[in-house]
Amino acid sequence: MGVELPRTEIEQVAGPMTDDQLRQLCVYVQKLAADAEKMSLISRNELPNLGRHVLDSAAILAFRDLPESGVADLGTGGGLPGVVLSILRPKVKVTLIDSRRSKIVFLKSVQRLVGLENMEIVHARLEDLAGARRFPLAVARALGRLDRVLETSLAVVEGGGSLVLYKGPRWRAEAEQAAVIAGRCGAVIERVEGVELPGTDRTTTFVEFRAGAVSRETASQG
Repeated sequence: MGVELPRTEIEQVAGPMTDDQLRQLCVYVQKLAADAEKMSLISRNELPNLGRHVLDSAAILAFRDLPESGVADLGTGGGLPGVVLSILRPKVKVTLIDSRRSKIVFLKSVQRLVGLENMEIVHARLEDLAGARRFPLAVARALGRLDRVLETSLAVVEGGGSLVLYKGPRWRAEAEQAAVIAGRCGAVIERVEGVELPGTDRTTTFVEFRAGAVSRETASQG
């Protein structure tokens, strides 16, 4: 199926991209659409929205810069946002992590097809990576409920590094619980900011946790 990518809108959040980068994005999205059902990558209902999913994935680039030394996409699934970030920031090493073998097989085929030398693919559960791999920045777009994933996600972030979650309108209901879990892990919520997705009526809320930080309450008592 042909998928129209909103180049102008993507550039509004991510900055200018080359024609080759647009081609790479198109090749990736076409592969994602072709394999979506047989590899359980994305639901049939979401196929018409692939352009918006790419835009949403790129929106983190309007929120913060990515360290060239390494970014991890936790529970990447079909590669959103990891593949998109790898294409748009070719100087940044992007590590895509997922525990499901079918997703790893798909991502390796994408890597060969698109030619992404800055992309690393890791087949592992986050629980098994904790302590073995740590990254200056980790991102997660659709990893699951905070009470189930926040602690293990922070465990793969190096001291002083950041975990950034893509969240939606329900973030406010999760904020208090997230602060408690983060504090238990020695982290704090450092920044929360909404990024409007151009050409849509949607806003993505980015929540940045600083790992290895001392909570403000503890600091005030010291």
